[in-house]
Amino acid sequence: MITGYFYSDTVARYKEKQQIKKIFCLVIKANILFFVWNVILDILRRDSIISYVRAVFTGKNLLKFFLLNESPLAGHLWYLGAILYVLVIVLLADKFNCRKTLYYLTPVLLIADLIFGKYSLLIFHQEFPYILVRNFLCVGIPYFCIGNLIREKRCSKKWNSKILQVLIVVFTITSLAERFVLVSAGLNATRDHYLSTTFLAICLFVYALKINWHNKELTVIGRKYSTWLYIIHPIFITVFSIVTGKLGIKSIYRCVAPIVVYCATLVFLIILQKVKMAIKSK
Repeated sequence: MITGYFYSDTVARYKEKQQIKKIFCLVIKANILFFVWNVILDILRRDSIISYVRAVFTGKNLLKFFLLNESPLAGHLWYLGAILYVLVIVLLADKFNCRKTLYYLTPVLLIADLIFGKYSLLIFHQEFPYILVRNFLCVGIPYFCIGNLIREKRCSKKWNSKILQVLIVVFTITSLAERFVLVSAGLNATRDHYLSTTFLAICLFVYALKINWHNKELTVIGRKYSTWLYIIHPIFITVFSIVTGKLGIKSIYRCVAPIVVYCATLVFLIILQKVKMAIKSK
C-alpha cells in the first residue's frame, strides 16, 4: 500500500526502472545474507553444509521462488520478490496503458486470497499451501493498487477522521470475531489475512494520512532503516531464542520478544550506519 501510494512520485521522477533495480539488488543481497547465515548455523550445529545446499537448491524450491516468491532461504523474503514482480507488472501495464485492468482485478484477487487461504477449510474442507496466495498476485498487486487509488482519489482529504476512528474500532473487533468464530469451529486455516484485514488496513492507512502526524525520529527510522529492519530481524529472533533458551529465561523473554527484537535490530543498524559513515569520511 505504501509503495502504491508513493508510486506516482516515482513515475513523476521517471525512476520506475531505478526502483525495480533497487528492489532486485535487495532480493539478491537478502538471499545471499540468509544463505551465509544458515551456513553459519549449520557449522555451529555441526550439520552437513553440503546436505543443506542440496536440500535448498532443488528444482521444486527454485520453481516456488520464481513463480510464487517463496525464498527457500528465509520465508519472510517472499515480500521482496513479490514487490519486485508487482513493480515490473505495473511498469508493463503502464506501457500498454492498461493500469485499470489491475484495479478491476484487485477485489477478485483479494477474494481468491480469502477463499484459498483463511477460509479454505470452511469452503473446501481442506487447506492449500499458503504460498499459493501469499505472493505478488493475491497480495502484492491488490494492496499496491489500493495504495495507488488512495493517492489518486485523495481519500485522506475526503474521509472524515471521526468516522475513520469508529471504523478502525469496528474492523478490529470484526477481525478478532472472525478469528474467534473460525477457531471455535475448528476452521481457522493457515494465513493471517481475514475478511476484515483489508478494510482495517485501508482505514488505518487513510487515518494516518488524515491526521498528518509528524515525528522526526519515527520518520528517520522509516526512511533509513525500515527495509533492513524487515530483512534482518529474523536473525535476531534466532539469536535471542538460542541465548534465552540457554539462560533458562525463555518464558519471560516471550512476553517482550517483539520489542527486544525490534530495538536490538534497530540499534544494530544505527551502529552499522555510523561505522559506514566513519569509514567513508576517512
